[in-house]
Amino acid sequence: MEFINRGGPVKIRIGGVRDCHWTTINKGESVDLPARAGISYGFSVKTTEGQIGSKKVETKQIQNTFLEELIKIKGIGRKTAQDITKIFPAREELIKTIRASTDEYALPFRDDIAKILEEDYGSK
Repeated sequence: MEFINRGGPVKIRIGGVRDCHWTTINKGESVDLPARAGISYGFSVKTTEGQIGSKKVETKQIQNTFLEELIKIKGIGRKTAQDITKIFPAREELIKTIRASTDEYALPFRDDIAKILEEDYGSK
């Protein structure tokens, strides 16, 4: 992915374990890194502007942060997190469903997953 540094200078490691080198990315410079590495360094996803006909178009590479947030929860794996985001694409929708429901079977997931979600998102 293409990232751009919007903050101060950041020193990053490029390359493999044995053949790596360090380089400094200054403010405004762009670099091509794997998605997780670019995000961990605090870089912003670079947007590209193009021309289609007479209209100006801006494209962005968007990452599903709600999916990543769910994966970090202990007891929820990647596949389960993907299933949750299919039903609730946004975090707010999940919270709204949990708060509005008085039924213990409101979430269409296994009991243990529903309990984890209610504990993590029910009080927010």
